[in-house]
Amino acid sequence: MKKVLILLLALPFVGFGQKKSGVVYSEHPAYDVVTQSYRVWETGSEEELRALYAEDAKIWGPGDDEPGNVDDEVGGMLWWQKNFEIQFTNMDPASPDIIQYKGDKGAWTLDWMIFTGINKESGDTVRGPLHTANYVNEAGKIEMTVNYFDRETIGAQIQESFGLHRNGRVYDEHPFIEVLNDMVAAFTKGDLDELQGYFAEDAEFYRLGHEGKYNLTERREQWEAVVAATSERKLEQSGYPDAIYYQKDGGQWVVYSWWWVMNTDAETGETSRDFLHMTHNFNEEGKVDNEIIYSQN
Repeated sequence: MKKVLILLLALPFVGFGQKKSGVVYSEHPAYDVVTQSYRVWETGSEEELRALYAEDAKIWGPGDDEPGNVDDEVGGMLWWQKNFEIQFTNMDPASPDIIQYKGDKGAWTLDWMIFTGINKESGDTVRGPLHTANYVNEAGKIEMTVNYFDRETIGAQIQESFGLHRNGRVYDEHPFIEVLNDMVAAFTKGDLDELQGYFAEDAEFYRLGHEGKYNLTERREQWEAVVAATSERKLEQSGYPDAIYYQKDGGQWVVYSWWWVMNTDAETGETSRDFLHMTHNFNEEGKVDNEIIYSQN
């Protein structure tokens, strides 16, 4: 019985075949080229960097739609050297892997590094993890580089090191913009119950040229008055809305939008045309808790 059990336990390993497609090294001449590229980035020259790359090398960064070239790589290095003291260090306990596939005279190198840059003027530090994959051809030239790093975090650190602080992000497509469009659609069809549902119970409303603020009940009365006085309501976007996330004071989503408003009078049939700018703040539940209206009337 014991022999049968051992045989059964071994079956999964026998049933699934394995195929070796290459060899993985921890040290290899190909990675010596990559290591040299880091040293050149730190203190080397344009000529030294160009000498390490194939003329038609492709350099990819996170989110790139198209690869950069050696000129781009040189330009990036010179900018960093001008503004920062930079250093590449191994991300312990990780170690590089060099893969040489069967029949391929070149090799892929994979490493996990920490990039550090100290701003030469402010002394502020830019720091983050960096993972790179490099293909080094049989001539010992880097033919392709693929870089992985947090572009947003590094970009923010760079700006702050120069004394620039980014407080928010701007989006031209966002779920809150879709909510705004649904709000406008509800108003134009006169469905005020749906419209009111997009607002927090304690929402505050402001209007340019009017002192003080309104509450949701008062704003509902204004909507009802407009719907009663018009036979048709139409809002046409001017440009496109912006959704902005402000990071200060705990964070806040705000949607800015611009519209042409065409209302048809229920009695006279005349259509007015007014310009409207709206600002809507969204709370953590996704409800509008603040509305500001800028209108010609």
